[in-house]
Amino acid sequence: MINKKFPLVSILINNYNKENFCVKAVKSAIEQDYKNLEVIFYDDNSSDSSINRIEKLKKKFKIRKLKIIKNKIRHNVFSFNQIEGIRKSLIKSKGDIICILDSDDFYKKDKIKKIVMQFIKHKSFDILFDKPIYYYSSKNQKKINKNYKMKINKWPSFPPTSCISFRRKSLINAIRKIRIKKNEELWFDFRVATYFSIKKNQFNLIDDDLTYYRQDSLSYDKKFVKFLNIEWWKRRSQAFEFLKFLDKQSYKKNIFTIDFLITKLINKIYQIF
Repeated sequence: MINKKFPLVSILINNYNKENFCVKAVKSAIEQDYKNLEVIFYDDNSSDSSINRIEKLKKKFKIRKLKIIKNKIRHNVFSFNQIEGIRKSLIKSKGDIICILDSDDFYKKDKIKKIVMQFIKHKSFDILFDKPIYYYSSKNQKKINKNYKMKINKWPSFPPTSCISFRRKSLINAIRKIRIKKNEELWFDFRVATYFSIKKNQFNLIDDDLTYYRQDSLSYDKKFVKFLNIEWWKRRSQAFEFLKFLDKQSYKKNIFTIDFLITKLINKIYQIF
């Protein structure tokens, strides 16, 4: 039965080899001001001590609302692993509201309370973004004034994965749609942000910085230098292909734009040489 005043919130934490950060992520979820929640910690066959640290944390503080999932088989495509981890965690969860947290990020203490208030206030919201605070190991913090917004017939400018929350049923339906083994450079955040923007006409952003987005561990994204390397252009080409998969009409409205033509030209030249 749904508690309309204090709905159960499930925080899904995806982890792979983040032993230096995952305890902080879990603690930030467990220690929220909002108490009607559960935490699902999904470890994707880490080779470090991540699982040992979380199990010790659970045992030390007798945390009943923390569930641990140990995945035994990990595939080579990281973006698909991430989506699978979220899908499997969602199956094990019971929350009416679902919040996603990468294991190297962490939440402000009042984040869940504010997210729940927004979902209660806005019955039409299926997805909700909050704003990130860029966080460095030196403990420096930086609020980024990015212009997050929905774009007509194109993917939106959106905050990262740990800043995204959903109504349960909406996330279940979205994963069914976006879980395709193509466009391997497109991660969960891009797929869901584009899906809800293009297919559901939703881009709901709370004007509040509620999530610490760690910068020091973003080793994978460092290979994508905007405009300057082929990896960035390959991912942009895949973004157009994913748009075509979601909505052919939106895709067609892009095919004569400068952005689209340059993207396709650069990828074609790369394939030739």
